[in-house]
Amino acid sequence: MMFGSPPACDQLEVTVFGSGYGEAIAVHVGGGNWILVDSCVTPDSSKPTTLAYLEDIGVQSEQVRVIVASHWHDDHIRGLSALVNAYPDADFALSDVFNKKEAHEFLAAYSGEAAPNQAKGTRELYAAIVSSQKPLYVHQRCIVYEDTSGARRVRAVAFTPVQATVAQSLANMMQNAMTVGRTIGHAPELKPNLEAVVVHIDLGNEAILLGSDLENAPKKFGWNAVTSDGWCSRQRKAEVYKVAHHGSASGDSDDIWSTLIAANPYACITPFINGSVRLPTPDDLERIRTRTNQIYLCSGVSPKPSMSHDLLKKLNNICLNLTRLNTGFGGVRFRKKIGETDWTPELFGAAKFVGRRAA
Repeated sequence: MMFGSPPACDQLEVTVFGSGYGEAIAVHVGGGNWILVDSCVTPDSSKPTTLAYLEDIGVQSEQVRVIVASHWHDDHIRGLSALVNAYPDADFALSDVFNKKEAHEFLAAYSGEAAPNQAKGTRELYAAIVSSQKPLYVHQRCIVYEDTSGARRVRAVAFTPVQATVAQSLANMMQNAMTVGRTIGHAPELKPNLEAVVVHIDLGNEAILLGSDLENAPKKFGWNAVTSDGWCSRQRKAEVYKVAHHGSASGDSDDIWSTLIAANPYACITPFINGSVRLPTPDDLERIRTRTNQIYLCSGVSPKPSMSHDLLKKLNNICLNLTRLNTGFGGVRFRKKIGETDWTPELFGAAKFVGRRAA
């Protein structure tokens, strides 16, 4: 894919990449400064996607100011340690959950340091923490990045996690860390996902909301902890929204759209295809279409299986090392000049528009 030129200093940009299993986000906040959130790798190499993208458009290493790891799930963190090493001058931010001894023991247990066969997302996060000189552990209301360019203030803040989530997550981690004797392929998921870091970026006259994989939960947890918080709800409403949890109902609510997001925003969804789990579902897309008609999928992977389970089983019986080619990699880029009204969307690879066309 050819991405052209970098944004001008007075241009803003949000680019979301995905392949059906993986996502990565690059945000140009103006003045040549970049914020990167999460990581996935390009389909034809092991290079982090946003690293390949920024190199392609000519962004220099020192222009990357912050790298954020929203959480440790494999589809959000592949290539993260390489990304941190590629941008040594950038701050590395992650959930405050990991600013505790118990969490480090959990990561070590599933990083290959204590159990070589038990690794994936946690190995990447563990390696990134080790590589980073001084990680920034964030929780709700923490500033991730702040700068002033002329009369315009740029500020990225964490909307999650809340302190109550940190305590609950540590308890879950320790319970799982004590059973590392069993053989597994990766660290267990702690459901629902309440640890994820949601990032809100205020660009002076517009805002971006990156929903991560945060899910709903009772009381003041998950998205309820954001929409019910007076400070969060007073922040500038987002014009561009990276839809939470791959567009699923578990990461969606009326309050998110009414409290945190501007009317008819640009919404980008990263599909998640893993076994029988295929997000967003057709019902998910219809629900989101009631929120906005400007919806984009950064991957062209279909929510329907490409072949039946029986056929796949038969092929596995006659073929060795059978691998299905992933042709769904793509990216969605939104750009606008500072002060202008509308963002301009661009599609790369298999990305596609899935909203409703204006009448």
